[in-house]
Amino acid sequence: MNKKNKIYTVILILFLLLLLGLWWLSLLFVVLVLLYFISLKLIHLIIYPFLKKTVKSLFLFLFIFIVAINVKLLLFDIYKVPSSSMNNTLYTNDVIIVNKLKYGPKLPRSPFEIPWVNIALYFNKKVRARMNVNLWEYKRLSGTSNLRNGDVVVFTMFKKNMTIVKRCMGIAGDTIIIKEGDVYVNNKYFSPSSLILNNYEFKINNKKVFFRKLDSLDLDIVISRAQTDFYRATMSIEEKDTLEKMDMIKGLTIITDSITSTSTAYPNSNYNQWNFDYYGPYIIPKKGMMIPLNQKNYALYNKVINDYDGVTIKSIDGSYFINDIEVTSYTFNQDYYFMMGDNRKGSMDSRYWGLVPEERIIGKVQCVLWSSYQDELQWKRLLKKVE
Repeated sequence: MNKKNKIYTVILILFLLLLLGLWWLSLLFVVLVLLYFISLKLIHLIIYPFLKKTVKSLFLFLFIFIVAINVKLLLFDIYKVPSSSMNNTLYTNDVIIVNKLKYGPKLPRSPFEIPWVNIALYFNKKVRARMNVNLWEYKRLSGTSNLRNGDVVVFTMFKKNMTIVKRCMGIAGDTIIIKEGDVYVNNKYFSPSSLILNNYEFKINNKKVFFRKLDSLDLDIVISRAQTDFYRATMSIEEKDTLEKMDMIKGLTIITDSITSTSTAYPNSNYNQWNFDYYGPYIIPKKGMMIPLNQKNYALYNKVINDYDGVTIKSIDGSYFINDIEVTSYTFNQDYYFMMGDNRKGSMDSRYWGLVPEERIIGKVQCVLWSSYQDELQWKRLLKKVE
């Protein structure tokens, strides 16, 4: 590529980045391009061939290393799915590519969050003791879109290095309701994927013919006997619809907790008798949203305020105090999200441990890079887009 074509290519890339509103990436791109060409020009001035070759090799290594850090930190990264909570969309130990550019990358809050650089810090015992301390303020750069209902998202919870993968069922400002295991967002039924798993119970008309046809369909369904005439299976919505079309089962119903059964569903207070299948209504906090402080709102939101919103709220004798100052209302400092696993009966998620603050969001799952489900390489899932 000649000099003229190189300049045109750089200008085209800059134009596309600015068109996407990624000014910061445009600036970074310009800095890297200038660093590359100016450095090569200076290296070319070295007289001694051996020294010139050595310096050039060292520079190229360092330049590639810097580019790799920026790609991993700001654009894309690779993660491993830690559990079965996203079956059948993602399986345990699936290797996935996460798009950080989608919602905008969050900047590191300590040197331990800078890829590869953090490895050197682990060798210093005193520095390692501060690995979970945030040294810098939370900052997120602009992205190409906002987080939406139904997105499959990677985020951190509990500890900095504990990554979790779930589906976003509710964004900031939404009202979440779960009835008989079905999710309603702002009073509208919401099913983002036909792969979502639930437990079902049904009768079989002709068992012999049914199981023969089931084998021919190549469905990954394990069916067990529940009672004399009833069978149970964990199935996706897609698999359920396929069985119903066979017209060989009847009385198919979803198995849920009863409306009166109690559980440890978040936020687990006397003001909500919710469980994993009957939940809400629960309004997801949005940045700038104000709530009056009363017993009910305090019970619903005190944990998220204390854990993530950067203040300490207390209730004393019917009065409410934020950082020891009495108040009658509270305004949230950031957006929050309600996450659920696609394997609804095998997932610990926002129904159990609560909301995810914006500052914990890493990025959107783009595709499956590698899948070895059931200890076999799944060729058909390589680079499969996740929706």
